[in-house]
Amino acid sequence: MTRQIKMIAGLLATTSVAGLVVAAFPQISLAGQKHTYDPILVQRYNSGCVEKVTGKGYSPAQAKQMCSCSMSNMQSQLTENQAISLLIKSQFSFSKDKDTGLPTSLSPYFVGCKA
Repeated sequence: MTRQIKMIAGLLATTSVAGLVVAAFPQISLAGQKHTYDPILVQRYNSGCVEKVTGKGYSPAQAKQMCSCSMSNMQSQLTENQAISLLIKSQFSFSKDKDTGLPTSLSPYFVGCKA
């Protein structure tokens, strides 16, 4: 593991809003997704996202659907490195979306996502 990846993984593991960890596993792109992300990144994002969204009154099934949709939207717009950068920056944001409980910098990726 390179020093940069170790630093990012350490930062994410200790300060993560979404509980992200970076590893190097390929993932097959799904329909509508322009970019593929490490499956561990996707799983950790979805896990942290579901936790936050259920805290805002959504059922676990609704939260899972919304979070999965937001990840698909992110993959259609951002490379994995861009997404990692966004997620790291969002961890230090005090501005939270009133509907999801997540940083407002992630709100654009929930557009069109229904519970």
